[in-house]
Amino acid sequence: MRILCGIALVVIGAVSLVKLDEIREISDEYNIIAPSVLLIVFGSIVFIIAFFGCCGAIRESYCMTSTYSFFLILLVIAQIVIAILVFVFIGDVKIAIQKGFERIFNERDNKLNADLIDTIQSSLECCGKSSFLDWGLNFPQSCCSSGGTAPVCVPYTQGCVSRLSDFLESAGNVVAWVSIGVAVVELLGLISACCLANAIRNSERRSAY
Repeated sequence: MRILCGIALVVIGAVSLVKLDEIREISDEYNIIAPSVLLIVFGSIVFIIAFFGCCGAIRESYCMTSTYSFFLILLVIAQIVIAILVFVFIGDVKIAIQKGFERIFNERDNKLNADLIDTIQSSLECCGKSSFLDWGLNFPQSCCSSGGTAPVCVPYTQGCVSRLSDFLESAGNVVAWVSIGVAVVELLGLISACCLANAIRNSERRSAY
């Protein structure tokens, strides 16, 4: 089960990393991909530690089982901290990203900004800051929901500022709740590991007499 939790963390972290990486350049104030990277790192560590714990249980080694329990405590604490930080700062991050997009949109004559806007509009299926009206009648093809050619295409109706807010809210909740869920499973594993370690120690003491 704990090995599956490690794999789940890596997968969720990788998926959110790919999605968030598309908008990370909007604001330099927050590193929005940090939680996803940490999930991948923790998922890999959970996988390794779970394997270590399995070896300790099979060999009935008190030392290995105790070491496994110690590292599991650290992981549980770290994942809960990540979840709390996401819940606490998600509002500030959304505001920073929204302001960043508005700044980039106002400077859309810059080729790099224009390319970034196109990427965001295509990925999040949005157009302009509040709506496609922000472009006037000359909106780009990345605004087209029908796959046609601007300006005769049908533009996305939702603006990118609100779409970014919804996207970050959703991504943040996924990262935070997955961290908490896996931490709960690991906590149950920690209790089992402590009971096993205690049983092994008692067995070794009985064997010594």
